[in-house]
Amino acid sequence: MSTNHQTNGKGLQLLLAAVPLLISFLISIISYFASVFIQGVFNHEDLSSSNPADDGPTYLINYITMLVVFGFWYMMILQNRTDAPEMESETPKASDQGRKKSEHKSSGSWNPVKYWSTRLPVLLLLGFGIQVLGSAVISILSNAAPDLFSSYKELIQSMSGSEASWMTVFSVSLLAPIAEELLFRGVALNYAKRALPVKAAIFFQAVLFGIYHLNLVQFVYATLIGTLLGMLAHRAGSVIPGIVLHVIINVSAYLIPAGFIDNIPKASLSAFLALCVVIACCIALFRLPKKKSARSQRRS
Repeated sequence: MSTNHQTNGKGLQLLLAAVPLLISFLISIISYFASVFIQGVFNHEDLSSSNPADDGPTYLINYITMLVVFGFWYMMILQNRTDAPEMESETPKASDQGRKKSEHKSSGSWNPVKYWSTRLPVLLLLGFGIQVLGSAVISILSNAAPDLFSSYKELIQSMSGSEASWMTVFSVSLLAPIAEELLFRGVALNYAKRALPVKAAIFFQAVLFGIYHLNLVQFVYATLIGTLLGMLAHRAGSVIPGIVLHVIINVSAYLIPAGFIDNIPKASLSAFLALCVVIACCIALFRLPKKKSARSQRRS
């Protein structure tokens, strides 16, 4: 009986891990029609038009809504996770004494300046390297199979090309990384880890992240990047390092000179050098000591 109960409980947690993806699709649909309506009113256009004049407001509405919804959801998960150990403590008096003792013992045990001074340079190199590697590989493959990558190129051009509005650039560079990390590494990963082993949970949320992009090309590299971001979130016990890396990756798309990858020889060399940088940064990043969680500090 208890085995069936545990199986049902894990199934529910796995379902909860996938539900945020469905909610994000619903938010995208609502944001699209809201953008059509708003632009129609302000630009005095026909509201029956199926396409908004500018994709920027759609992105802005979509990611702000996602940030609010999944930010609140993630905060609730953190609150429940924080409250759980306190309910299991021996007595209030002993708990208070232990907390004071551990706070005194662990004061100064974690230095945020030292933590970020060692990680931020690695994250900067890693994010830029990932973007160069992905862009170079796609450039090589698109020359070999242009039809397969035509729709992908149009999508990327609308988001990062010269015609992209400030709202699009702002949304893609800053809002999207925060909202997506809260969704996948904040909410989805936490539920998945309750139902699956850690490695399987990380891969599960990465696949959800790939599906979220609704594009075969993006599915492949988003799943790979999602796996790395999931490992980073699990190791750090926080979505913040993943948000920083995700922002760097997205911002780098606007900074890479087209001359780096405009032909196969250049793209191949760029891909090789970027791959070396990515591997070196991953080794360095995951060899750095973990930040102690509040719970582990209380136990020390």
